[in-house]
Amino acid sequence: MAKPKWLRSSRKSWEKIGYIKLATVWIRRNGYSDDFVERMRDHIRSTVQVPYSSQFEQWLASNGLPKAQETGEIPSGHGTINTQLQYWWAFNTINQTGWLSHDAVEEYFQPFPRKIEVVDESFGLTELGHTLLLGFIPRDEVAIWEGKAISTLSPLVLTKMQKVLFIHAILKVDGDFMIPIFEQWVDQFGTATFTYLDAGNLMPIALDNMASYFSSSVVSSDDQQEMSEIARLSNLIAKQAEVKIETQGSGSRREQISIPRLEWLVDLGLLTKEGRRSYRFTKQGLILAKELTTYYHSLLSQNYPEDCLSKLIDQHLFGPVMEFLCGHAKKAGAPDGLSLLKDAHENLKGSLGYVLLRSLLLLINGRQAETEMPCFIEYNDALQIVEAEYRDHPKSIYYTVDRMSNEHQVKFSL
Repeated sequence: MAKPKWLRSSRKSWEKIGYIKLATVWIRRNGYSDDFVERMRDHIRSTVQVPYSSQFEQWLASNGLPKAQETGEIPSGHGTINTQLQYWWAFNTINQTGWLSHDAVEEYFQPFPRKIEVVDESFGLTELGHTLLLGFIPRDEVAIWEGKAISTLSPLVLTKMQKVLFIHAILKVDGDFMIPIFEQWVDQFGTATFTYLDAGNLMPIALDNMASYFSSSVVSSDDQQEMSEIARLSNLIAKQAEVKIETQGSGSRREQISIPRLEWLVDLGLLTKEGRRSYRFTKQGLILAKELTTYYHSLLSQNYPEDCLSKLIDQHLFGPVMEFLCGHAKKAGAPDGLSLLKDAHENLKGSLGYVLLRSLLLLINGRQAETEMPCFIEYNDALQIVEAEYRDHPKSIYYTVDRMSNEHQVKFSL
């Protein structure tokens, strides 16, 4: 039964997906402890010395943030100033947003990494977390995250390579909800600008559609509880929209309780920000959203609903994502695909040599997104390449199903 994780425990919501990278870097270097949130809060709010600019000073003032402290003479715009590390990161993003309030730190560094499954419930790094660290975050970015290097390249910004991993991760954990909401936004807004609240008002429809898809699959008591939860969320959002709860009391309660922000869809490039709470699809983002919803519906017409998301991810994801990021791409042939799999295996293999095939594909497709002439490999095609290589050269490759996740894992011999 599908679970709309995007709406679970959503108070401050998912504003900057880049903080996931910081969480994994920190856990890898320092481990997890009970004071993890406090250490994250201290780190991003720590004082660093950055190059002086009047633009940065004006930005701090315009957002009501603490004024940077001068560290020496600043003649003709030269010199340095002291400021919070996270303010410098946010200032150097396109929309110059992303700093966290004192209370928001817990939301970003507790449930969020687990929702997207880069860590497990005990905050140990998952296979996805290890893949992110080993293949997607270069050393110079790690130094920026740790505050050891100061750069105008903000680590909150995602590279094309990192977008491949995060789009895959988001759809894998919550695609059964995200795709129906994409469908509603595409149908209602298309290329037009829409507000944060406009998008939220369509969430009950998406939730109701999601429930209708899975109604025939409700069997166990857990399934019934999930269906009841979907109905509860739908009714809650609809009632809050009806009474315009965002106008009641201090702050925007709808932001804090029911409707997640859309900033990480801006980070991924599906949306562009038109104002403080206004958005629209990017040209390529609209194409990707249409492609995913169309393919998902074609699968629903032929398969059990609980199988459709995994089939979409395995059959028809990396191609559309590569088109979205690069504007063009071609499917890799078997010889090239095998070579790419071997190269990725060298980067990710551990002491036993086995690597999940999905991890290899994330690294391959991520790397390809950064090239001028990208190609892509879908999961099912990669599995066929592995099976063919085993038939032709059984001593050169080993593959089996991982007992923990039912995912195929691969090991190439020397």
